[in-house]
Amino acid sequence: MVFKLPDFADRAKAAAEARAAKLDKFKSAPPPDEDKLAARARAAEKRAEREEQRKLERAEKARQAEEQRKVKEAEAVVKAEQQRLEEIARVAAQKAARDARYAARKSKR
Repeated sequence: MVFKLPDFADRAKAAAEARAAKLDKFKSAPPPDEDKLAARARAAEKRAEREEQRKLERAEKARQAEEQRKVKEAEAVVKAEQQRLEEIARVAAQKAARDARYAARKSKR
């Protein structure tokens, strides 16, 4: 027995038969069940609604986090300003005490 390579016509015929077999398989399949399709569509719609709700919740959480960050930032600015003013008052009190000591020394002479 001799092995014969298939020529173009044989390959084309085999491909056509394969396409015809696929088409027959598709045609012989039962039609889709309308109830199942409707249930699948409802499930997809519910998933989309849940995803939209989660998206809104994430956006709300992000907005709240940003608001809290701004509040903390403002509190930090206020606290830093208070500390700066306290430092200025402390330095002024030290200078006043030093000046009073200096004036007392001067008055003794």
